[in-house]
Amino acid sequence: MAAERHHYFGAGTLVVWDVDVLREEVVRVYRATAPENPAVYDRSQLAEAEPALPGFTMPVEDLVSPVAPGFSRACRPKGRRYKLHHM
Repeated sequence: MAAERHHYFGAGTLVVWDVDVLREEVVRVYRATAPENPAVYDRSQLAEAEPALPGFTMPVEDLVSPVAPGFSRACRPKGRRYKLHHM
């Protein structure tokens, strides 16, 4: 993951989300300004994407819950870590 983040930041990405749905159920928000020091949000918090998406927030609960509203269990691949990046 660190190598991928390095590549994204080298290409100009401002923020990378690492959503851990398998173990810790947290979102780590990495920023190009501090790529080794992510902000960590647990399922009771709102994750944000500053400065890439000013004002954008998302409840971590919506990302780590077993089935997101409006989706069936079949829509979530097993054993997968999700990343959100914005260039």
